Amino acid sequence: MRAMIVVAVAVLGTVTGCSDVLSSQDDSASPPGVSAPADGGGQNTDGDRGQDDSGSSNGNPGTCQGDSCPKLPTPSSTFEGSGVTADNTDKTVSPYLASLLDDLDSAWGAWFTELNWGDPSTGRKLIEPGTTYTTDCTSDDKKIGEISSDLKNAFFCAVDTQPNGKGKPTEGTIILPVETFAGIWKGDVFGASVPSVIVGDFTAATVVAHEYGHNIVFRIADALKIPESSFPQGNNLELIADCFAGNWAATVFDRDDLSLRNILQAATLLPIIGDTGPDQGHGTTRERAAAITTGLTGKSLPTFERRGQPSDCLAKYWPERFSS
Repeated sequence: MRAMIVVAVAVLGTVTGCSDVLSSQDDSASPPGVSAPADGGGQNTDGDRGQDDSGSSNGNPGTCQGDSCPKLPTPSSTFEGSGVTADNTDKTVSPYLASLLDDLDSAWGAWFTELNWGDPSTGRKLIEPGTTYTTDCTSDDKKIGEISSDLKNAFFCAVDTQPNGKGKPTEGTIILPVETFAGIWKGDVFGASVPSVIVGDFTAATVVAHEYGHNIVFRIADALKIPESSFPQGNNLELIADCFAGNWAATVFDRDDLSLRNILQAATLLPIIGDTGPDQGHGTTRERAAAITTGLTGKSLPTFERRGQPSDCLAKYWPERFSS
């Protein structure tokens, strides 16, 4: 099985074909100032950064440079399948999305604790079918965005405050339109028509883990008092979120819960969210595949000599701050 997984990960490094279906250039797909899974994370500078005071670290924050950086712990819980089918999405999608966020909180929370960087758990807003949500992330003309449950988008907004997984109001929120995610199991991947047999649990998981990656950048910056001007530059702001998603996927692999089908579900997503050319803000399909693979294996070319770690992502995509 391990050999089969390595072959599947190789698909990530060789995926071809591109689409800008989720590009922020498409006004019909994105409300003002809001980022698609392929887009810039919705980070907005109109408010102060950081969680509520209880989320801040006490004492001196640790360092994450090369070998001094701790490894991302593997949660003790198993990574369960969603149980979602095309016929039961109304009852199963929201619990699955919440369980993904719980698992991400568990893995990244332990890593932040070891570094004395505070609590990285994100606010979360699942927009249930038939409802809307008003985000404080804004466009250049400062209009507030109202988000529907079927918007072909998912994003992280640094200035929205919503309860985290423990019910604590937390600044910095991941927003997930539930009807849009339900479409994945029906072959509608954020507006792109895809055979339903090649998408599913890990297609959704990859999107959620990517948005959580934006949250991790935000929490690191808050813990270390890094100004937004020193955030990852250009496409790296997206690619580091992909890489962090790969770090989390590696913990699923560690638990023997990452299957060949999971990897192929993630690979199917990449042509949909990749840019059609360089320097468009998100990364091409190949660049995004390389970022996820770096997160999984520590290298842009797929191997499983070792697990990828956050230090790999930080050194490659945030060298201004974390070069070893």
